[in-house]
Amino acid sequence: MSTIDLGEISSSPDAEADHLSWRRLGLAASLLLCLLCAASARPLANAVRPLWSVPTSDSDSTTLGQDTLYLHHGGELTAYDLATGTVRWRTILDDTLGYAQLAGDLLLLPADPQAGTYSQFSRATVAVAGDTGATLWRVPGEPMVVADGAVLMADYTGTGTFAKLRLVRLADQDTVWERDITGVTSVAFALVGDEPTRLVTITDDGLAEVLGFADGAVAARAHIPWARAQPEQGQYNDVAASGDHLVVNRNEQGRAELSVYRLDTLAPLWRADGTDGYAFPCGSGICLSNGQGLVAYDADTGRERWHVTGTGNGWAAAPDRIVVDEPGEVGEQYLIDAETGARIGENSPGETVWNTEPDQALLVLKPTATPPGRTSIARWDLATGRRDVLGSIDRIAFNRCQAVAHYLGCYQNDAYAITAVG
Repeated sequence: MSTIDLGEISSSPDAEADHLSWRRLGLAASLLLCLLCAASARPLANAVRPLWSVPTSDSDSTTLGQDTLYLHHGGELTAYDLATGTVRWRTILDDTLGYAQLAGDLLLLPADPQAGTYSQFSRATVAVAGDTGATLWRVPGEPMVVADGAVLMADYTGTGTFAKLRLVRLADQDTVWERDITGVTSVAFALVGDEPTRLVTITDDGLAEVLGFADGAVAARAHIPWARAQPEQGQYNDVAASGDHLVVNRNEQGRAELSVYRLDTLAPLWRADGTDGYAFPCGSGICLSNGQGLVAYDADTGRERWHVTGTGNGWAAAPDRIVVDEPGEVGEQYLIDAETGARIGENSPGETVWNTEPDQALLVLKPTATPPGRTSIARWDLATGRRDVLGSIDRIAFNRCQAVAHYLGCYQNDAYAITAVG
């Protein structure tokens, strides 16, 4: 089980960037930067084939489905066949913005954007048919998580703080359950596989509640030690989960404390001091990554399992594999076995491609020296650490790429380019 942490929302933009820097760098930037392509990787012939591209601007957003690219440009949404670039449909959608979220055969788009005190939010969601582009329905709230034929919607106050959660069935838009969450500043989701089973809400005074995702029923409630959100003063909290455990890393003006609770009861299990950084599930344990290194703890007892010093950021690429940065001017990364801390394979320069379903491998990009002006694409096997060079494409200046199935999509020279891989 793992947790999607939506963080705290009552802070200024600059302070938010400061207090979430460790987590954002570790869990987001590491997904996109500094993975290394092994020097001994073997080339595989004819495994990379550029297909087509479409012009884009900085304000455009894209969503990759298994066989379709959805491009959101201003108020227009266009669906392209991934294999050919053929336009399947195009539709005009007023007052929608941002990322189109896939929900089975639907696309969910936030609508009616509003400016809060510190952030932007949406008051409504529009559902579009993925095969035709027809607008099917519109409901209040902003989509948070889609699972098992339903979507969890968040309603906000006029200042952009949480007001209510509602689970809405996609088939008929009926509300399965709803709950007032006024005063909540942090919402996290516990997953089994890719499916959320429980969610945790925490107020700014530390009142935590564990709710069933399917029915909204309260499974546990307790006050926990919590740093009232003052990121400009170095006060913030980081929430994660591992197995049946809730993990809270509390930072208060230079003092950090990691507390672990039973997720079903919120009973405290153990705590550790000096834990600046961020925690995440790794194998059957809990890992903490910070500027000093990476340490793995037993989830039930807090006993240290292994410790790797001198690492940069780390993140879980698979249930049993961790990707770790090698600090230095030239970014390097390597794999670690989550249970033992043993290194898997070698490290070399390159950058990973974001893949929401990495399965058994990741793609790695690396600028080429011969010939110059190209970017090589390699397949990184997560089981063995071996990398196989698949081929190359025109130079990618910035890694804004995503992989899905056998396709690679990248922003490249004011266009979004689709490449067949493997």
